[in-house]
Amino acid sequence: MYPNTFCLSVIKKLLTQYVNPHVMSTRCHMLAMYVVLENHLTSLCDTPKAYEGQPGFEVLRTVPGTWDEIRVPLARMNEHVTVARRSGSDWWVGSLNNGAERNLKLELDFLSEGDYQATIYTDAEDVDRNPNHLDRQVRKVTRKDIIELNLAKDGGALLHIRRL
Repeated sequence: MYPNTFCLSVIKKLLTQYVNPHVMSTRCHMLAMYVVLENHLTSLCDTPKAYEGQPGFEVLRTVPGTWDEIRVPLARMNEHVTVARRSGSDWWVGSLNNGAERNLKLELDFLSEGDYQATIYTDAEDVDRNPNHLDRQVRKVTRKDIIELNLAKDGGALLHIRRL
């Protein structure tokens, strides 16, 4: 599975097709793969029109391909993994989940002292019916904060944290 598929489907609709193929996952899972998986050459597997205007597309324009620091704040074999990567003063955090819904508490203690702005992408509540739907919120955070990540089945989350 490539971390760049924006045509997602629920399993009941998963049929073989060669134009706009479907993937069993969520948009946030796909976005998080850009951070979790080592990828020095970010690429997209479709035409630009397939991505234009899509929720989360702005991430693909800004996610780095190289990193200065890597941490794994949360992981459980065969269940979930959360990877935090720093590029310059920005942190990117990707969280991937397996086939069971779960709630994770992400401590931001890997941040340096100071104030940050976090852009948080999470699976929307209706993601079981519309896997392309995501929620995006922006909030101020510090290294003392804990972010609650509600991960859908086969879902994910992505955070972009910038120093203020």
